[in-house]
Amino acid sequence: MFRVALLGACVAATPLAAQSFEAPTRIKAGEKFAGHELGGRDRLYPSPALHDLDGDGKREIVIGDLFGGLTYLSPTKDGWGEEKVLNGADGKPLKFNNW
Repeated sequence: MFRVALLGACVAATPLAAQSFEAPTRIKAGEKFAGHELGGRDRLYPSPALHDLDGDGKREIVIGDLFGGLTYLSPTKDGWGEEKVLNGADGKPLKFNNW
């Protein structure tokens, strides 16, 4: 109970700074918009995250969707490369079932 009270006191004493965000922009992967289509069908609720997949110190954009498909975009000197399907160690596309 002491920890909860202490945490509450710390949070209450910390003023929240005003935040502002830039307007969202659509990212192009090569010549197409990222996260729009996978396997010839529109993606439902594409959700991007940043993660260094190959250990080179640069973060790739990983995009998952409601159907469980995963793709990624690697950074290039001009922006982002072509969107590719994320494969597992067995070479097959990774897929996470959401149901």
